[in-house]
Amino acid sequence: MVLEGVTVVITGNLELFDNRNDLKKLIEDYGGKVTGSVTGKTTYLINNNISSTSGKNKKAKELGIEIITESDFLKKFNLNY
Repeated sequence: MVLEGVTVVITGNLELFDNRNDLKKLIEDYGGKVTGSVTGKTTYLINNNISSTSGKNKKAKELGIEIITESDFLKKFNLNY
């Protein structure tokens, strides 16, 4: 599975998906895990507003976790939606 071992947090507004559950299902279908909080185990924070000052963005920056847009995430792993 292309996303095996990848843990993702989704936050903010989505542009490509109708809702977070659709994106979550895609990630899980490819072997990834979606959680609600940014922790040291998080691989990526998906947020289309990378410069947001939200708590999740701040936590990701503190922990050195990559903040990535949903389209960049799909491109990075060659996922089709």
